[in-house]
This record gives sequence, structure tokens and C-alpha cells, in this order.
Amino acid sequence: MKKKKENLKSFVEDMRHELAAKLAISQDALDVFMILNNANQEQFPDSLTKCLKDMKQNLKDKFQNTNIQTKLKNLHMKPQNELFTRVIGCGKQCPFCATPCDAGGKAHTEHWASLHRPQGLGRYIRVDTQKLVTDICSSSVISDGTFRCHQTNDQYHPYKDYKKIFLDWKISPDVSLEASNYWKYVMTTYNQGFATKYNAEPAEIPKSWYSISYKQAEESLKESFKLKDPDLQPQKNTTSRPGVVP
Repeated sequence: MKKKKENLKSFVEDMRHELAAKLAISQDALDVFMILNNANQEQFPDSLTKCLKDMKQNLKDKFQNTNIQTKLKNLHMKPQNELFTRVIGCGKQCPFCATPCDAGGKAHTEHWASLHRPQGLGRYIRVDTQKLVTDICSSSVISDGTFRCHQTNDQYHPYKDYKKIFLDWKISPDVSLEASNYWKYVMTTYNQGFATKYNAEPAEIPKSWYSISYKQAEESLKESFKLKDPDLQPQKNTTSRPGVVP
């Protein structure tokens, strides 16, 4: 800004206006300059420029010599804890497949997940065969299937009415053939490992799951976390009889 002004007050007001988008200068701070209203206008910009350069260097030196870890420990609010809470979510898991709630932080009353997985990964097994369940709950909730667990007093309950049991969960219907390819791939690849871990029999993997490639699984994961709701239609699902392994 190179303009000749009648006095220093006009100069400073113009400078404040020019820097408004980058630097907030309060009116109280501006009033301090009024005692310099008759100062030499040619000398003032040079002095101001030098002052700003010195200030920049001082701040740079201060930050370089500041131990960030010590600074964080002395803050009343811990930024690292707030960031962790927002990223990791509330810690709640889907009651069927155990996928974590995607709602950031803890300031929400309804839990949801963008990508559900086969219920066997949430330790659901079929009572009659003791095999891990391959049903995906985002499809189950629009099926004619039933489930039972300790929340239902071990009585069968329709998936369609899951909200009566799990009031704080919202499971969006998803019958896309590709939406859960990632977890289908994972369960197919590590079926025996999950069965051993959960003290159950390996799941009966649908034949179509074996044709899912690593690349398809990766693309499915990327697409799912765009958080776009697809235009979905209901799909029939066989009635399952799962139980919960504690």
C-alpha cells in the first residue's frame, strides 16, 4: 500500500482496512496511534516494516525453542485428547456385527456405521451348527430373518424390529452386491482364523464371495466411506438363528 495521506490516522485506518482479511486490529488498538497523528508519515512505514520483521523473527525463535509436549501438558483442554475422541468415535459397536460407530466424538444420541460386516465377525454363530454367521446386518434389517441374544431374553425377535431392542442404533438398509465386498473378502480369507478365535465352526462362505478380488475389496472400502446413501431395494434373507458368544 503506497498512498500519501493527510495524517497518520488516515494512513493507519487504510492499513487496517487492507489487512482486514489477514490481521484483526481492534478499534482500541487503533486509538493508540492517535497520539502519533502528527508523526512523520515517511518514517512511520519504515519503522513499522522493521518492527514487523523483528516480531516475525522473535515469534519464529520462540516457537523453535518451545517444547510442544510441555505446552500441551500445561493446557487446560488437551487438544490431543479431543482429536483422539473425534477420530476414534464414541466406542460403541453395532449390536450385530460389532463394527464401531462412525459418529465422531460423543455428542450424539444415535449410533450408526457407514459399512457393516458379516455378523460372524461380531461373534454371532448359528445355534444349530455353531458356525459363524455370514449375514450382513444392513441387509438383515430388511429381511424376514430373526435373531436372539441376551437383550431379547434369548427369544427370537424380527430383524425388522431391531430398533425396539437397540433403541440408540440406526442401521441403514444396504442390499448392494458390492457395498460390503471388503468384509466379505476379509471373512472369506480369514474364515478359519476367526472360527478358532471365537471358538466356533468356520462359516459356510457363499460361493460368490470367493470371486471377490483384493482390488474389488479395496474399491468397496473407498466407495463405502464416501458416505453416500445408494438407492436400495429390499432383498429376501433366509431366517437365521444366531446366538452371541460372550
